[in-house]
Amino acid sequence: MPAHVQEDVSRLPRVRVGSVDAFRGLTILLMVFVIAVAAENYRPLPQTMSWLGSLPVSTWNHAEIGWERFVEEKKRAGLTDEQINQLPEAALKNVGLTATDIVAPFFVFIVGIAIPLSKGRRGGEWWSHVLVRTVMLILVGIVYISLILGLSWWWGILQAIGVAYFMGAASMKLSRTGRWVAIVAVLAFHMTMSHYFTWWLRFGDTPEPFWTISQLHGSWAKPLILHCRPWVSISYGAMTMVGVLLGEAVAGGKRTEIVRTAIIVGGVFAVAGFALHAAGLSTGATELCFNKPDVTASYAMFASGVGAFVFLLLYYVIDVRGWTKWAYPLKVLGANALLAYFMQIIMRIFFRALHLEEFFAGQPNDTLNQWASLVHASAWSSFFLDKSGYNGMLWGALWTLCLWMIVWYCNKREFYWKL
Repeated sequence: MPAHVQEDVSRLPRVRVGSVDAFRGLTILLMVFVIAVAAENYRPLPQTMSWLGSLPVSTWNHAEIGWERFVEEKKRAGLTDEQINQLPEAALKNVGLTATDIVAPFFVFIVGIAIPLSKGRRGGEWWSHVLVRTVMLILVGIVYISLILGLSWWWGILQAIGVAYFMGAASMKLSRTGRWVAIVAVLAFHMTMSHYFTWWLRFGDTPEPFWTISQLHGSWAKPLILHCRPWVSISYGAMTMVGVLLGEAVAGGKRTEIVRTAIIVGGVFAVAGFALHAAGLSTGATELCFNKPDVTASYAMFASGVGAFVFLLLYYVIDVRGWTKWAYPLKVLGANALLAYFMQIIMRIFFRALHLEEFFAGQPNDTLNQWASLVHASAWSSFFLDKSGYNGMLWGALWTLCLWMIVWYCNKREFYWKL
């Protein structure tokens, strides 16, 4: 993009695009729901099949859960780890893409869309804001996971978003063509490092426990593999840069340009990602396939393309057609996304103190047994105790509704948490 055009974009007035908040809210809603449903990996969930090459797994689980359950099944049959790894199914470890695997890419993609809008509002203060926000996202992410697993230098999704956000912001210094080149270069670099350097994807793999402040004998490297290794987060950065491509059109405010850019970005990256994945499946080079833990190039491209099309649909319905009322539940979460994200652990701690958390557990426990004994009707007893299938999803929806109501109340009280 020419310098004078970039300068014009940076001076744009604040643009409030309803589909941006709705997309962000949809991402938060999916995240809360799948965590509530799939956090208990042993919980049988519906819609179990092979998803784009995965081992059989529910679409409400990450694809790698299919491998974990396959291993458990074979171990119960008496096979050793070495024997299991020699089975043909081992080639599909972590391969595939479910609805749950789309959540993290949607996070960083919407961050990219919002970057040009943020730059236009902040002007000369923008870069200092970028640096502060990057550091804060990483630190807040460490605190969030430490509240769950113990104080350490964990690397989770918020930290990956911090890296992705910085990369997306830095890409604003490039021309539009330069940004396309940078996206391809980042993903090609990730593919090269993954193929030729074992440590790139395997650093920290050890049977030792995680290092925490209360477990000093643990591995200091293992906390870095909780979500994806810090350097592998550059693949998320590529997704954010894809979002920036669309975000510039959104900041410009011209409907035809937004639609055209969304179609181009969605089509190019969805097709390229799927083609790379299909080539990996057909040739046996599964390192080319969709793989969320390794954040492979095909996964990054395809998920970004899908994100562009989902945004296009929301933009057409909300901002073009003006059908906005249905999106209100999404906008509640989208307007206060960081609070909604952090509220999960706060609500869990609060519910635990009130002995309510046990109701949402994926397996029977003393609290559920006590309540079930008070309800003599078998249907109600089953409702309390059976958390599998669609009944388990219903409990996940109830958990999500509780969190939504808390965020809604905070919004009404104008309590927002921004970085």
